[in-house]
Amino acid sequence: MIERLERKLQITGKIVFETGWRIGSGRAGLTCDLGVLLDAEGLPLLPGSSIKGKLRSTCEALAPALNLKACLLNSAFSNVDCASDVKWYTKNRDDYETQLRNGPFSQLRWIEAHTCDVCKLFGSPVRAARLRCSDGRLVNPMPYLVSVRDGVVLDRDSHTAAEGLKYDYETVAAGTAFEVSFDLDNPTPQDEALLGAALFEWAAGSTLGGFTSRGLGRFRLEINALRGVDLTDPQQRRRYLLEVQPHNKLSDLGDWKTYFQTKIDKQLQAAATAAGGA
Repeated sequence: MIERLERKLQITGKIVFETGWRIGSGRAGLTCDLGVLLDAEGLPLLPGSSIKGKLRSTCEALAPALNLKACLLNSAFSNVDCASDVKWYTKNRDDYETQLRNGPFSQLRWIEAHTCDVCKLFGSPVRAARLRCSDGRLVNPMPYLVSVRDGVVLDRDSHTAAEGLKYDYETVAAGTAFEVSFDLDNPTPQDEALLGAALFEWAAGSTLGGFTSRGLGRFRLEINALRGVDLTDPQQRRRYLLEVQPHNKLSDLGDWKTYFQTKIDKQLQAAATAAGGA
């Protein structure tokens, strides 16, 4: 277990929406019942929390294919023991408090040993995340970016529109693009394989936001660069500490597909070896 920053990866790219999409503001818009989230200038906002939440759910779905564990924050449902699940933690609290009395390093080792692979990467109530996701920065503002659509409430028994329950909602135009970055601190081989699998999934296309069953929110991730730094290397450490231009602090790691394919293949090989020895 590493208690200091030794390695860092950064993936930069664009999220490009192929259809209209919406991330709701939780309140009415200027001219409709359901508004979209806007920044102070009135432009659509793509919050890092929404990106990270979707990325986490993607990793949770892909983890079993890599023989990695995802507790889904519910150990009883997932059958994966994890201290991030409040009910599981409560049942094992005496064991945790014993480790706590033995000192902070014993406490941290207990948390590390009892946390699933997804929670190690994305964080949980008991540990900090290794992965950070930036807010999206809109790169192509255009006129008439936000439009209003009509919706109706369906009667689940008759499968027809419920009388008098019409509403309208805002959507953001297809073609909008946001610059995003993902920063991963002290990545383990498991972290890199899991994140890499999710990046391949998003590059092929996925959905984000609300009303995806109505065809909204289809996007693809276009990765521009994969960069990193090894702070155990004196030259890289010095450059990282002294460089004032952010893009010069990290080194280019080449093609992202090749890099993460290698990590995924190694994890699959390890999984196959473990299965063969079982």
